[in-house]
Amino acid sequence: MSDTKFDELEEAYGIPAVHLLRGVLYRDQTDAWNLLLRHRLRLEAYFQPLRLQLFIDEAEGYAYLRQQIDEEDDFPRLMSRRRLTYPQTLLLLLLRKRLLEFEAAGNESRLVLSEGEMIDMVRLYWADSGTNERKREDQVVATIKKLVTFKFLSPIKQEKDKYELRRIIKAYLPAEDIATMLDTLQKYHRERFGQEEENEVI
Repeated sequence: MSDTKFDELEEAYGIPAVHLLRGVLYRDQTDAWNLLLRHRLRLEAYFQPLRLQLFIDEAEGYAYLRQQIDEEDDFPRLMSRRRLTYPQTLLLLLLRKRLLEFEAAGNESRLVLSEGEMIDMVRLYWADSGTNERKREDQVVATIKKLVTFKFLSPIKQEKDKYELRRIIKAYLPAEDIATMLDTLQKYHRERFGQEEENEVI
């Protein structure tokens, strides 16, 4: 293989590699997605020395990396672990539950939710306190914006305050665990309401 062809090949699978190292690669990122599928084996080999495992869900249309490191391993961690606050964890679980219901109803299209709908979802879990409702709503909106940066939600262009729930959430929150996790989170909140604790879930 000539140097030119090798450079072109390296650049081709380097494009999806950069997307994956930044976070989730989705099918609607068409060019990078097609290169990912075309060079899957090369990418798996490329990431292996870094102990990064490539996960591709063609049916749902997303791909991501996970680093396979034991807690006692001295190998440096490349993929950072996000630590979520209680509001972020709660909203993620409620969104996963909504997606489960959406799919159970036979819907195969995108799940789009407004800020108002997500505020109403969280409202059911508000405990009695002195915090006024407007401030609580602002906190939910801030949480939504944070989940956008984590790539779980994607703003809908031309539609203000509406978001698509990205299906990568299914990779992090298995359907069979949702009820148990919500129950655990409610108990936790009842016991320690008012404290800004962190819950590592992804």
